[in-house]
Amino acid sequence: MILTASMKADLKEASGVTAHNGSLRVQFKLPELNNAIKRSLSIPITKANIKLAKLTLANIKQDIANGLYKNAPEAFWLKHFPTNSINSAINITVESCIDEYTAESANILTDSTRDKLTTIKSWLERSNLLDKPIAEITVHVFNKLRVRTLETCTYSTVIDYTSSFNKILKHALDKKYIKSNPTLLLKKLVKDDIHLDDEDKSILPFSQNELSRLIAVIHIPQTKRMAELLAWTGLRPGELKSLAWEDVDLENLKIHVKYNITRQGNLKPPKTTAGHRVIELLPRALEVLLQQKEETFSVPSRRETIYYKNQKTKVVERKRVFLGRNNEPYKGPELTSTTNYWKNWLIEAGLTHRPAYQLRHTYASQLLMAGAEPLWLAKQMGHSDWGMIRKIYGQWVSNEKPDYVKEMAIKLNQSYE
Repeated sequence: MILTASMKADLKEASGVTAHNGSLRVQFKLPELNNAIKRSLSIPITKANIKLAKLTLANIKQDIANGLYKNAPEAFWLKHFPTNSINSAINITVESCIDEYTAESANILTDSTRDKLTTIKSWLERSNLLDKPIAEITVHVFNKLRVRTLETCTYSTVIDYTSSFNKILKHALDKKYIKSNPTLLLKKLVKDDIHLDDEDKSILPFSQNELSRLIAVIHIPQTKRMAELLAWTGLRPGELKSLAWEDVDLENLKIHVKYNITRQGNLKPPKTTAGHRVIELLPRALEVLLQQKEETFSVPSRRETIYYKNQKTKVVERKRVFLGRNNEPYKGPELTSTTNYWKNWLIEAGLTHRPAYQLRHTYASQLLMAGAEPLWLAKQMGHSDWGMIRKIYGQWVSNEKPDYVKEMAIKLNQSYE
């Protein structure tokens, strides 16, 4: 539809009223949402209808202010959007539904889940689905989206996207914005096989020789200590950066893992009960902590906020073991956020590129090769059982010890002769 100059002028004057797909749309804010939402009035764009849309929007805002939306939401939607064939919110868009779910679930959403929902928005926007009514996301549309995404993303990524978006669809079903959840009838996707040759590279720990070469080239003393401590404790980088001297028991050679850092810089408890653990210190880990103690132990403690689920918080006094510039606590979980530092250190050490998280894997593989009991190791690393240890790290025992089978044969009183 081509808008006349007069219509454009009227729309410009009608704050909160816009043209969208040949009809008029209004924008307003609901009490529980941070951002304004948009709803189509399903009426064509005419000068008379623009005036009607202005009046409708004013009535909507008045009813929100008077409590109609809060006290009788169904009556509110039916009054202002009566053309709904499913319910009073037929035109709620995918984006508005995500925002609504986010607002109503604010007390249980973690920072990582919020990040995921932002990623889902980008995913849907690339396919021009973000502005579509949630009711238009049919099984056919969703299947087509997933198959198309498989062309550029891995199978596991598509499954992850599907799982995240399913939360939104369940929310829409509960609100009766849709009649059924399309994920229940989705076609089974075929797993990728293009990356099978590289599957064993997802876990690529450092050998002791490689670790020594890496530590030798890291030119920042504190980062050097952090890298080595990760390799000899199995801590996650975020757990390391959130560590406080109150969590360290040097006399009894233990670290109490209590918190992690989100990408938004917030301190939070571990995801699982197993993640809240006690790590017994190896001699080299103890040496690193004693070195670090000379740097930060005398720095005054500061008040920090711990963020829990259900929007609960607790303020505590803590002294971080590792501090950033100006002795300020780190605000991110990465070992180093300086561009290319990690990459260049690996190159200088002559090592295959791998993320710093492999330092945690290094701890597991090295202790397994030293004969560590898998169940004990699982507890050290925060796993609920040793299945992950067996599945992921066991393969590296024979990789770094080529004569491992011969050692086993000797223990079994067997010989190749």
